[in-house]
Amino acid sequence: MIKNKFNKIKFLLFTLALITTAIFTLSIIKNKSKNYLRSTKFTQINSYQEIKDVFDNCDQNTLIIFDVDETLITTQDAFANDDWFPWYFKIIASIKYPKIIFDKEKIEHATSIAIQKATRYVFDPDIINIIKQLQNKNITVIALSYIKTGQVGIIENLPEWRANSLKHLGINFSYKYPNIIFTKLPKKNNNYPCLYKGILCTNEESKGLTLSAFLDYYNLKPDKVIFFDDKTDHLNSVSSECSRRKIIFTGYQVMRANKNKPTWNTRRALLQLDFIIKNSQFLSDEEADKFIDCNIQTN
Repeated sequence: MIKNKFNKIKFLLFTLALITTAIFTLSIIKNKSKNYLRSTKFTQINSYQEIKDVFDNCDQNTLIIFDVDETLITTQDAFANDDWFPWYFKIIASIKYPKIIFDKEKIEHATSIAIQKATRYVFDPDIINIIKQLQNKNITVIALSYIKTGQVGIIENLPEWRANSLKHLGINFSYKYPNIIFTKLPKKNNNYPCLYKGILCTNEESKGLTLSAFLDYYNLKPDKVIFFDDKTDHLNSVSSECSRRKIIFTGYQVMRANKNKPTWNTRRALLQLDFIIKNSQFLSDEEADKFIDCNIQTN
């Protein structure tokens, strides 16, 4: 009888966890749908050559801003970008590893392994020369990334890691302005948003708010801001800030990386998750596929 009661309680807890996760996932889907509906105010592009004339007509009173992930660079591994996780995979993962998924430190450790080890590349190589040409004309070009600041899992300094990763890929942002920590902005996880080697890192704060702190700190008053991002909520955030300041704003939603994202495979993703949790090592999609194929042939 006691065993039956225990099983009933266990089943109820399991069901509650499943429902909670489903509701959370549906809210994310709903928000993404809203963002999609609002995206019509921004021009969608697949290649930077499509708007070459826009870059050619920029002058020194123009501030050009790029998001990083899925705007300049992307990964060849589906598992390395949690934005690409299907809702059902998140539910499966939370059920299989509840002590990991709902533990902030443990999930950050696992996530940081995937972030650090996954291969990234510039999906539109033309942008490397476009940025260099703009900088040679003394036009300010910066990045605006939603990443956390400070240490995340095995990565001791995320902004430094981000800058080094971009430099390795041939992208260097303007060092016109010294590094700064924006201590007047909200503090999260003992860290503030910052500017590091031309990259504004929001520490998961609003991009518009972080850009505002940057403009105020250096007393910048550009005539025009051109911003590239793959997410419409970030485009809206920066657009609103520019409108408040009466700065002409042009936003472009970069579509190519998400259109050409790697093929998702749930079996492979679960293997990669297992490998990270049990071995603290990252298996690329290619390595995981080979591992699965070997097991199939053996069996």
